[in-house]
Amino acid sequence: MNSTGLCLAILGPTCSWKSEVALRLAEKYQGEIISCDSMQVYRGLDIGTAKPSLAERQRVPHHLLDCLDLHERYDAARFVREARRCLEDIWGRGRLALLVGGTGLYAKSLIYNLPLLPSDAALSRQLQQELADAGPAVLLARLENASANTALIPAEVRTNPRRLLRACEVLQLTGHPPWDLPRPEPTPDPAFRQFCLLPLFELLKQRIRRRTAAMLSAGWLEEAARAEAAGLSRSPTARQALGYSELLAYLSEPSPPGLAVLAETLSNRTIRYARRQYTWFRHQHPGAQQIIINSEEQALSYILDNITTSLSL
Repeated sequence: MNSTGLCLAILGPTCSWKSEVALRLAEKYQGEIISCDSMQVYRGLDIGTAKPSLAERQRVPHHLLDCLDLHERYDAARFVREARRCLEDIWGRGRLALLVGGTGLYAKSLIYNLPLLPSDAALSRQLQQELADAGPAVLLARLENASANTALIPAEVRTNPRRLLRACEVLQLTGHPPWDLPRPEPTPDPAFRQFCLLPLFELLKQRIRRRTAAMLSAGWLEEAARAEAAGLSRSPTARQALGYSELLAYLSEPSPPGLAVLAETLSNRTIRYARRQYTWFRHQHPGAQQIIINSEEQALSYILDNITTSLSL
């Protein structure tokens, strides 16, 4: 098997069989998995981030899991630095690397060698305090005033506090919002073979609802309470982990509704997130092979056929 310098990128929306397919590929080809997930890096967020189990990690080496405490910051620049270090280590030992996850910006930054935007931890904390004191409208107005074309402001910047803060941080450090900075045409690194798993969306919705119920049964509420006691709501990035704010709101209610209502709320939130991921992976990864699937076996078969006919695996 000639896998030195090769990375299979298994990407796609949440709940799209990425982890299962990657695990089987890694076992077959003695590979190692690098997590491309902005929240699985945190200790204590296990159930809600669908983190690979200890048993799965014993079957195949995993990287970039359980690396940070909740109070630590994580962003695309830090991910790229750590992922490159992991790739060099894996390739240096003659192993196949698999990049697996659904955090699209992280994956694109690594695969397409996007210029890393500057960051400053002290400035980030200052902006977080400003957001808490003055609200998002003040920060958003600052970005609008600085933008050459306000139509270019991404929708997520207007709706996601983490994206808003990051854009303001870049503005203050460079004098320009991120979307006004010059960017070279993205060209994928030839070391990566990209496969985007895109389940039929109705099937994906069913899988999300089943997994949400299973997470709640496995103790997701209790995990959220422990994370909050450890400072989740005060964290710079971990507090954006999907579903935890809804769980904490539920726990704070004097007379919360039944778990079925909570499960519906969490499922709908996750489905909206998956739809945004679906759109991202359809349009933001030129050169990736998009696989419309209805089963784990279908995805695995497609990837195996592709890599065994075009690579010396």
